Amino acid sequence: MILKIAANRKPTKKPLNEVLEAGNKLPQNASKSTLQDFVNTYFSKEGQELVQIELPNFNPSPSFLKKIKEPIIREFAKQVHNYCFVVPGGRFREIYYWDSYFVIEGLLVSEIYEIAKNMIENFLDLIEIYGFVPNGSRIYYLNRSQPPLLTQMVKIYYEATNDTSLLRKAFPTLLKEYNFWYKNNTISVHKKDKTYHLSHYDVYNFYPRPESFYEDYTTVELDSFNLTVKHELYSDIATAAESGWDFSSRWARNPYIKPPTNSSSNNFEILRTLNTRAVVPIELNSILYMNEITLSEFAKQVDDWKTVKETVNRLKKSAEERLEGMIELLWDSHTATFRDYNLTSNTQSKIFSLAAYFPFWARALPEELLTDSKNNYKSFSNVSYLLSKYKGCPPATEINSGLQWDFPNSWPPLIYAIIKGLLNSYHGYYSNSQNIEDPMFLDLALNISQRYVSSVLCAWYSTGGSIPELLTKLQGTTDVGHMFEKYSALETGVPGNGGEYQVQDGFGWTNGVLLWIMSNFGDKLEVPECINNQ
Repeated sequence: MILKIAANRKPTKKPLNEVLEAGNKLPQNASKSTLQDFVNTYFSKEGQELVQIELPNFNPSPSFLKKIKEPIIREFAKQVHNYCFVVPGGRFREIYYWDSYFVIEGLLVSEIYEIAKNMIENFLDLIEIYGFVPNGSRIYYLNRSQPPLLTQMVKIYYEATNDTSLLRKAFPTLLKEYNFWYKNNTISVHKKDKTYHLSHYDVYNFYPRPESFYEDYTTVELDSFNLTVKHELYSDIATAAESGWDFSSRWARNPYIKPPTNSSSNNFEILRTLNTRAVVPIELNSILYMNEITLSEFAKQVDDWKTVKETVNRLKKSAEERLEGMIELLWDSHTATFRDYNLTSNTQSKIFSLAAYFPFWARALPEELLTDSKNNYKSFSNVSYLLSKYKGCPPATEINSGLQWDFPNSWPPLIYAIIKGLLNSYHGYYSNSQNIEDPMFLDLALNISQRYVSSVLCAWYSTGGSIPELLTKLQGTTDVGHMFEKYSALETGVPGNGGEYQVQDGFGWTNGVLLWIMSNFGDKLEVPECINNQ
């Protein structure tokens, strides 16, 4: 019998060998009370790992605040700046890989350079020890990674600080990580008498994830699967966790299985159709393309040309081949969008997701978008449509599966990718022939940025946040507003829902993306109606 007991991430009170010995003595049919007594005896309260510290050289008034036009927006930004979360927050009390890129964007805006550098150095150490960056800094994450954004963390840190010593230190380790992904996650796809080499998430795992044991056990064991299918499903579950999109209809053989009527229940039926390893995902190949280009540029900065010539040429060739494969397999010219490629059916996925905008961030685009801004803008028509349809930010997908990386949830890293792509298009970064700043892209970027700021600020305000210094009608609240990991597309200022756990607050990437947006659009952002209508 499997019982769900709140022992998630509790630290041990006693030596590990003593805890294991006591655990091995538990009877197979132990009652819930016996198990609870065991947990209480040998484990402490979770969450004690978080320690509040004084940040070194903390600047209470970083320069980006001066650019913010509205006093209420500026004061909100200041409170978020003073409330930095380096770990994600909520149940996620350790560093997580891809979350940290967006956290670092916020730290750089806040001019907290030393902490950003320390985070990068921690990741570099993990690569030197384990050969890759694990999903997070827990032992049970050593069988998988997450979207490999460390090279981009170093890039934005270097652009902000010109710290050449870190760049020189990081470069060989970043190459190690790149080679790890190339060796372990490259897959060959044959189409039209040609073979393309792209990447997919790929984890082999034969047991429930320790951090979600009950959920995985329920998904796999409470069905009539044979042992082979169970192992495949456990692997696809862990692979979805490696993607960071855990979980989404993107990874399902049958993405249209409706969620249970009980909204608090997970959609185990759709999870039983996961086929994650057979999906060639848009965002992973976009990130690796970015890394190939970035590393080739880094190489020329850290050493002389004769020494790095071979490395640069290899990286550029890999980037060219990857781009060719992305255009052939992932680009849908009929709908002007990128789509995942399914290796089981050898076709593009019919599901539109916001992963479609990672190539615009990465500048990994077909020629028809590089030379014509109108064609480029057409690819963002889905964003305009979603903004017109919903009051909040665009959802990850429009499939209402009950999984958290589907409708109606809007996620900060996806909003960031869209805005980055729009800004790249606006500034004409894609082609030497396209150097005219087209206001269409900037207007849409501002529109989605305003939606994001409004959602985050309104949710913070409705859960107790206040700015009494500026607005007397906000006085008397408890000033303990919450920043959530995700938000609803249906309404402004409503946290997201669904998936295998309750919506979490904190929250690292929400804060980071918010501050980054404010640094780019602070002079144009307006106070949302949730406050103006009070």
